[in-house]
Amino acid sequence: MTKFIEPYNPSWKTEFENIKQAIATELYDIIPQVDIQHVGSTSIQGLIAKPILDIDLIITDKSLLNIITLRLEKIGYNSIGEQGIPGRFAFKQKSELTPLTTIYRKWQSHHLYVCYADSLALKNHLLFRDFLKSNEEIKEKYSELKLALTDNLAITREEYTSKKTEFIVSVLEMAGLDEESLQQITSVNT
Repeated sequence: MTKFIEPYNPSWKTEFENIKQAIATELYDIIPQVDIQHVGSTSIQGLIAKPILDIDLIITDKSLLNIITLRLEKIGYNSIGEQGIPGRFAFKQKSELTPLTTIYRKWQSHHLYVCYADSLALKNHLLFRDFLKSNEEIKEKYSELKLALTDNLAITREEYTSKKTEFIVSVLEMAGLDEESLQQITSVNT
């Protein structure tokens, strides 16, 4: 498999903060009702990762989804829906200039999601991130797994995702997630 991961880069945190600010500016009137979180491997200091940020916009008021979707589309995102993962709505950058702001610039590649606060997808993102942040040994094992998988030139992207999902589910189980939730996470990620 072609390598597409790299060592942790401290600029990922700064890039997240910049993107967060751009989105918060567009959502200025509803931002008190939206929590913007950096999730995924780039949010965990010291963890190797694909250089693509994962960002969750968390809402408790589900009626905000439509207005947030319109605002995100206005600043250059395409809404691509739930993609089979209930309560998690994905948005794709139209270009590296997304989000569009008054400052013309290229942004770090990122995946953007609007998540309902009670969704399993959000629980998965936050629980996994927080567990790895607090457990150096598990974080190292995850890095080792990613390196081993990307060093294997014969592995497909699907096999890579499947092996990562197995590891993630085992971590979520250690973190106390119930069996039904673990099965749901496995089914949507394989």
